[in-house]
Amino acid sequence: MNRLQYRYIAIPLALLGFFAAASGFGQGSPPLKGMALGLFSKEKGYDYKKDLRELKALGVNSVLLNVSWYSRDIRGNLIGPRPMDGENEFTVPDATLMAITREARQLGISVVIFPYLRFDHRKPKEWRGVLAPENFALWSKQYENFILHYARLAQASGAEYFSVGSELGSMEEKTEYWRQLIHKTRKVYSGKLLYSANWDHFTHPTFWDDLDLVAITAYHKLTSSKDPDQAALTNKWLEIKPRILAKLGKDGKKFIFTEVGYPSIDGAAKAPWNYLASDPVDIAEQEMCYRAFIEAWSNTPALAGVYWWVWYGEGGSADNSYTPRGKPALQVLKNWYNSPTTVRAANTN
Repeated sequence: MNRLQYRYIAIPLALLGFFAAASGFGQGSPPLKGMALGLFSKEKGYDYKKDLRELKALGVNSVLLNVSWYSRDIRGNLIGPRPMDGENEFTVPDATLMAITREARQLGISVVIFPYLRFDHRKPKEWRGVLAPENFALWSKQYENFILHYARLAQASGAEYFSVGSELGSMEEKTEYWRQLIHKTRKVYSGKLLYSANWDHFTHPTFWDDLDLVAITAYHKLTSSKDPDQAALTNKWLEIKPRILAKLGKDGKKFIFTEVGYPSIDGAAKAPWNYLASDPVDIAEQEMCYRAFIEAWSNTPALAGVYWWVWYGEGGSADNSYTPRGKPALQVLKNWYNSPTTVRAANTN
């Protein structure tokens, strides 16, 4: 795409009428107007209060705080934190995480604490979704320690939501393990629990009923074209939406998107999950992707919340990262988050 100047391509009025009838097209935003706050600064003592105040002004009322422990690789059995040395990937110090949580809550922003498993070494196509520990019994105890550690911190700091896992596709068939872990987590944490499935694996978990909120990521491919128009991107989301609702939006259960994001690059709509892409900067395509998601998911009663990936860095027109900061997508999101909340979705239980 790589436009020098963005031009919104209007959707025909007749088609808009169809969208309204079929999918609740409109400006109704979900109750949890979220953003993932990137806790990535390697500067000791970095003050995230500025970021929280910016998010508050944007209309954000809930933040997702990602905290990572590490394993050797997808076959490793041991899981643990990494010290903050100012150079390498690290684990956010507990005191920092608790301070940010409390500061957010003082601003009236709810918090999701989101433990995330990462690896020191990965070969192509190796990631947490294909985890294969050599000794499951040892790994499972290590993972339990990981989750319960942060569940206790979430309880102590007053975080309203807590995730017991994210995108662990190869582990999702171990239903009894997850049910026991959820039960143990509830003994130390009194808030709402969720698990986040990957966007292409959300039909697999069999323990959804044990949780308060169902959650998935949203890095769906929207097009094969490098030059899509707005209607094509919106139509693709409207094609995807019924499949998600058929599985997750049943029996009054609410669900959230824990990660929705698009890098500011030419071709972002083709592979929004590809954070390693090095295509030319294209902030217009990012904006179009934001519009497509919002047009498709506004006024959806089953949708309890959306967390955009990610608020971090300087942003601006020359930046190719996921942040909407200083880009046209920011105003699109601000307009949505300051629109009326979908009334029928107000209960996030």
